[in-house]
Amino acid sequence: MSAHHDPELDEVLQDQELRRLGDMLSAAVRPDPPLDEAFRSSLRRQLMQQAWEMGEGRPSWWKRAFAPPGLAWIGATAGLLLIASVVVFMLTQPPGVNTLVVSSSMDGSHSVALQQPILVSFNQPMDHSSTEAAVQIAPATNVTYTWSPNSNTLSVLPTSNGLAPNTQYQVTIGSTAKTATGQPLASAQTITFVTQPAATPSPSPSPTPRAPASPTSLLTAEHQLAPLGGLATSAVQWSADSSTVYFVDAKGGLNAVPAKGGDFKVVAPDGVTSPAIAPAGDRLAYIRAGNIEVLTFATGTTVDMPTTPSATLVGWANDKLVWATADAVYVAGPIKPSQTALPGGSAVKLLSFAPDGTHVAYRQDDKLFLLDLATARSTQLGQAAASFSGWSPGGMQVMYAGADSLVIADLQGNTVSTLAAAEASWSGQDAILLGTDTDLTQVRPDGTSSIKLANGTYRAPVWAPNGAAFTFFRGGALWTATAPALPAPPNPLDEAAVVVNAFMTARQDNKPDRAMASLDDSGKLAYATGALSLVINGDPRFTRYYILTQVMTGTQPDTATFVVRLVLTHGKLDVSEFEETLTLVRDATTRHFLIDQAKSSDHRALGKGAEVVGVVVAADSIRVSFDSDLDPATVGDGVLVLDAKGNPVEIITSYSNRTVTITGLQLKPGGQYRLVVRTSVRDVGGHNVAAEYNLQLLAPAPRTKPNLKTAGSGSSSGPASQSQTSG
Repeated sequence: MSAHHDPELDEVLQDQELRRLGDMLSAAVRPDPPLDEAFRSSLRRQLMQQAWEMGEGRPSWWKRAFAPPGLAWIGATAGLLLIASVVVFMLTQPPGVNTLVVSSSMDGSHSVALQQPILVSFNQPMDHSSTEAAVQIAPATNVTYTWSPNSNTLSVLPTSNGLAPNTQYQVTIGSTAKTATGQPLASAQTITFVTQPAATPSPSPSPTPRAPASPTSLLTAEHQLAPLGGLATSAVQWSADSSTVYFVDAKGGLNAVPAKGGDFKVVAPDGVTSPAIAPAGDRLAYIRAGNIEVLTFATGTTVDMPTTPSATLVGWANDKLVWATADAVYVAGPIKPSQTALPGGSAVKLLSFAPDGTHVAYRQDDKLFLLDLATARSTQLGQAAASFSGWSPGGMQVMYAGADSLVIADLQGNTVSTLAAAEASWSGQDAILLGTDTDLTQVRPDGTSSIKLANGTYRAPVWAPNGAAFTFFRGGALWTATAPALPAPPNPLDEAAVVVNAFMTARQDNKPDRAMASLDDSGKLAYATGALSLVINGDPRFTRYYILTQVMTGTQPDTATFVVRLVLTHGKLDVSEFEETLTLVRDATTRHFLIDQAKSSDHRALGKGAEVVGVVVAADSIRVSFDSDLDPATVGDGVLVLDAKGNPVEIITSYSNRTVTITGLQLKPGGQYRLVVRTSVRDVGGHNVAAEYNLQLLAPAPRTKPNLKTAGSGSSSGPASQSQTSG
């Protein structure tokens, strides 16, 4: 209870809030006025008068309250309290109740999803027509509008398949927007945000490994096929459909057994060496009693081909039979076979024909060699005592065992990679089985994705053409099993993109030392000469980047070209941009990509018409994405492709959803081209491209992939006999 409480006031003011305000006003303390002698005399007379009246008796408070002076005081007090209550009420209300406020959850965001509307919220119901007419969007975009049921939220829907990627949008609500009651927006309000990069196609899912057969093995369907009658290993061939296995037993008999298991049948009873199935899978050749016999599966007939001198090794060069004698190699021809003499000197032991029939591996004086049948030149593999292990599926690489490792080399003898020492087989799916007396491992040719499949003895494995089943030897018997597929190998372009992103992020973070780690010596020189800045300081500042286009432009070594756009910002608005073209090369030793070359374009001011935000280059087409909706009538003559000499390339252009698609191309792999966007290209807002846009492009290199169609081998023994060829 206040010390200044007046009970009489309670009787007059029935409203509790008015009484509270009255108490507050009466409790206010004001400074006392100065007293003079005249005031003192007057006060004395008044006190004496009141004392006399009290002695004589006074009227009741009710009569005094409703007397004319009392009524005047009560009315004045009530009016004062009402004014005070209105003032206090207005001061205690939250801001914006009477002010039109525009907001958006997207404002200031730098990763807005592409497939969503632009949401604009108001704190009051709005007049639809005036608000929609007041919306302005940069870059120019065709949109439709929808409203929430309470008319407080406007959804702005781009009609061209969502928002443009890697784009800063400015959505302005002009001052002509009005509320449902006609109140105008005090001033234009702008919402600014940046969209996320375009979605990249997801890589094909990796094959799901099969369930392990036991807690210690990832193999399935492991079972014995046939005893070998005393042999530890044997020459093995698979049928083209991976359903049948051919092997030679201890008596030299050539037998066929179903891969699922069962009785085997005799193809030739004895004296067989060097079995080899043709790449087409229709014929089986082998040596018997010095001659070549060829079995045709379709007819079941066998043709005997006498050779002089006696054949020592037989195989296939595509669909042509190839064989060797003690002194030469022969390739079957329409009239007579062609002949390549073997190196002279001490005895030469031929080991295996390459799948394409262009090379043969041989041993001489305890050294391993490759003989090029076209040039008759020999290349030594490794050091003395190296032993042959097998071929890559297409025959472009060779495996041999060194002193303590398995070496993969090219046909010139250069080492490509090294793997753990083992007996090996290379599948058409680009996986290598490594078998030993103690375990079995599967690995990529570059040594990645290594996985231990099982413990135990897995001698001389040989893949089936399907790249899943394989044979091996254990305890004097032939066995088979099925291996899980390795994860899909990484895409070289994805590997290169990781390096580009690390490089650009380090520069954004002002970490030049970290950025330098992505450059080789040539790349470091490009940024050290002053033409390019490794770290970008000052205002406008470097705020974001994105990859404009990327393409593999070479193999052996893998080479990729990236065009990266760097965006500079002043305040919160993007004001300019430029591009850097980066060339990345895979290092032969580390197998990692490094930036080898770099060059920069001139800076361009933003907000000057449509901008290119993405380019996808294929051998027969180019897709060019813009940030704005374009006037289709300006596209046909406004987008060109020029060759390396500056001559226009004949093209067909089409336009849809902010994307110009260029077809009818036959780009030369690795060739240089230039994409040109002329100033005649206009967006739907009527703005022309401010300056001609030029982008240097390189056509993609031909894709190289492992040979997937496999066939039999041409070899004298063991795992060295496996051979595969491209389809």
